[in-house]
Amino acid sequence: MRLPRFLWVGFALGRPFGAPHEPDFQRRVLGAALSLLERSSGPVLEDFPDDAPVTAHEIEEAGWSCPVSFPAVDEGKPALVKAALAEVERLEPWIETGGPGGKAAFSPVAPVPLREIVEAFGEIVTGGPAPEFGATPLQEWVRLGCDDLHHFAIEASRAQPGSASIAQREDWFWKQTAIARLIGETASALLDHDSPMVRGLARRAMVPRAYIEALMPGSAPFI
Repeated sequence: MRLPRFLWVGFALGRPFGAPHEPDFQRRVLGAALSLLERSSGPVLEDFPDDAPVTAHEIEEAGWSCPVSFPAVDEGKPALVKAALAEVERLEPWIETGGPGGKAAFSPVAPVPLREIVEAFGEIVTGGPAPEFGATPLQEWVRLGCDDLHHFAIEASRAQPGSASIAQREDWFWKQTAIARLIGETASALLDHDSPMVRGLARRAMVPRAYIEALMPGSAPFI
């Protein structure tokens, strides 16, 4: 977006100041952002050096694990696509029923259903031409598709028994699911795309920076 001053914070989505009920830490984040105004020229992109503190509520929830178990994924990209489709099927009942607490709230934004997104990502990672969905540009449907897959899985996990912090659910999704691995493979495949917009999306927006090393090995550093 070519902002003149930008402080990157590696906190959970929805927590730009790190953690609730931590005023001293939040003031540090705000101070670091305002200090960028002292620079005489830009653009300036700096990383906040510390992780967010763990709250007492998150410590209490440390034993959470997703009750839906997924089988190990065979090597090979076609097998990865098949495994991602199987995960969508296993998680769908939690979205449909809302679980015991009725907490699931998934509203898709992509122009095509989840299974078609997974299959379209499969076409990309196996070297085929990127599918087209009407007049929606490639970078747009890929971005919306990533959002839908991520939101779908997180909301399905929220509907399941037990409770967990945002960070725990994000770790579960990005470290344990074939869906996340497929997103990483798709991002890696798009790093060499002709369009700079598609390349920028792949490098900066498809996989959170904390998980890039695991899901996009060998990619250039995040800039």
